[in-house]
Amino acid sequence: MFLASQKFESGKAVRGAFLLTDSETKPNEFRCTNPIRPTSLQNILYGDTMEQYILVELIGKPLYTTISEKPNLILVKDPTFLDLRPKISTPILQLTKEEEINTAQRGNGDFQLFTSSTGKFDPIVVKTHYQFPDDKNLAKEMLGPIFNRYDLTEPFNRISVALEQVHIQKIGEV
Repeated sequence: MFLASQKFESGKAVRGAFLLTDSETKPNEFRCTNPIRPTSLQNILYGDTMEQYILVELIGKPLYTTISEKPNLILVKDPTFLDLRPKISTPILQLTKEEEINTAQRGNGDFQLFTSSTGKFDPIVVKTHYQFPDDKNLAKEMLGPIFNRYDLTEPFNRISVALEQVHIQKIGEV
């Protein structure tokens, strides 16, 4: 399952979505949230924790609970979604293209480089929640055969385009 969020309306609205796929990254299910528009008072009260609250409590958990058959693995790009991991039983891996990781981040040892044995795709870096370092073991086991045939970051582009369409069509708005 791929889980992502996107900001709209100059950052005043956020929507989240998941794309549940098969092992060939073909879609099985897509769901998204209604737009979340925090008030100025909420922004003041939550401060720096607002984004984490929105992504984990208002997007991640609700979307996860709607899935009838839980996925084997959740893939995310936004590191904030890793904070969902202690609240659910499904492992979560953050995927980042190697060139997007800065030197300071590489030095902290939280990352594992993952390459496609076919060389068809750019290397990606896998990160887990700090309390669940063993989740990285699933990367090679589950994602290895898939990453040799499919770009694991591409479904995030599909989610982004789908969320744009949903927002333009005002789906879920009253």
